[in-house]
Amino acid sequence: MLVQFSLASLVLYLFPRFRPRADSLTHPDSVYTPEEQRRRDLDTAEHKPLMTNMFYLTRLGPCGLSTGLDIGLGNMSLQFISLTFYTMCKSSALAFVLIFAFLFRLETPSVKLIAIIATMTIGVVMMVAGEVDFSPIGFTLVISAAFFSGFRWALTQILLLRNPATSNPFASIFYLAPIMFVSLLAIAIPVEGPSNLFAGLKILIDSKGPVLGPTILLAPGAIAFCMTASEFALLQRTSVVTLSIAGIFKEVVTILAAGRVFSDIMTPVNLGGLAITIAAIAGYNYVKIMKMRQDALASTHLANLGVGGRHEQLSADDDEDDGAYGMGQREGGKAQESQGLLAQGSGAH
Repeated sequence: MLVQFSLASLVLYLFPRFRPRADSLTHPDSVYTPEEQRRRDLDTAEHKPLMTNMFYLTRLGPCGLSTGLDIGLGNMSLQFISLTFYTMCKSSALAFVLIFAFLFRLETPSVKLIAIIATMTIGVVMMVAGEVDFSPIGFTLVISAAFFSGFRWALTQILLLRNPATSNPFASIFYLAPIMFVSLLAIAIPVEGPSNLFAGLKILIDSKGPVLGPTILLAPGAIAFCMTASEFALLQRTSVVTLSIAGIFKEVVTILAAGRVFSDIMTPVNLGGLAITIAAIAGYNYVKIMKMRQDALASTHLANLGVGGRHEQLSADDDEDDGAYGMGQREGGKAQESQGLLAQGSGAH
């Protein structure tokens, strides 16, 4: 978390456009005239501070704490259960993500969406099905981690979309990383113990050297920073359910890579679960694309109605003008005929 905080600080320092502003919730590609930009800058200067102590504790605190609990409890559960059982139980995070997305109105409930999530969960369970040793403590820890995973992703989407202080991935990491660090440290110290933490660090440096040892320690933090920034960017542009389903695809790739690299044996049940999961992901993408297409068609239809109504009004105005012009021509013709008759009468006299 310290590495992520440092990298986020570096990005915000080197690229000022990522620094949070009061108008950060506007579209990043918006173009304004100099006068409009000056007015926006004045309005921004008059706004209250983007981040206050109360906001940090009441809004970002729960999100950072739930993120730390998700990671910490999940890692702690691996002391009691196998990785296979962990993966099987952690797949229930999809259900928690869906529940919190509905509760916070981030996703519209639908039968299709619920059926796809349920099918995908069954497929993930089948992929990792096997002989597992059940541990009540490990099971409780990993289910708790899944609960906090769904909770934290819903809160993260709210922060990204509804608050200017956390309106981009780097600003969100900058504010959330300290809370995540404190929550993880609060879990690690009682479980690992301070002496074990420092002893493990010393063993790593002694065995790998003063350069490679810290590099091995810091490299995962840099990779996690890139992964978290990508997840936040995806979450900002789609939805928490889409992000979770993309995470399931990552699990599929991980399982396939493990079978290839470590020669893990996949039974017919595992292969069936893999096929079901891929089919569910394809089904979700199909539903999402169809919904986007319907929304685009509806927007186009409304736009055409608006333009069509304008054309009809213009046509009516043109018809009125043409009618008035025609009446004027007819009246002018009658006047000319009258003048001609008068002239003939004068000539006769």
